[in-house]
Amino acid sequence: MPNSEVAGGGQPVTLRRWRVVEVVTRHGGRTRHVWGHDVVLDEGRVSSPVVNFTLATMTVVTSSGSRYRLGGLPAHSRKGQPVWEEWCRVNEVISERDVTNEYMDPDDVSTRQFMALNVSAFSGKTE
Repeated sequence: MPNSEVAGGGQPVTLRRWRVVEVVTRHGGRTRHVWGHDVVLDEGRVSSPVVNFTLATMTVVTSSGSRYRLGGLPAHSRKGQPVWEEWCRVNEVISERDVTNEYMDPDDVSTRQFMALNVSAFSGKTE
């Protein structure tokens, strides 16, 4: 079964075909979450609220302390999309706004930068 986030600690989860989305819930909460394809478990995954992002390592830290490596360019994940939709339903999201380009705009990344980010994301190195 697809996962929402597993609590923090340990190695970062590597996501590919990832997105960052800001949501507003029925109760007025506004948070940002990363979702995509977990390359190790081969399933969709949604994070708890994002609290920090490091561009140099493409690493997200969430409110639960979990870390996510964002591998490759942002995209839409077939495995991540249904997990995201279910997460939104369960959490009573009334609006969402894709803010991925605030974290990484593919038009602003050189080939050399992209290759360096991919090597870092998939090498298992931590921050």
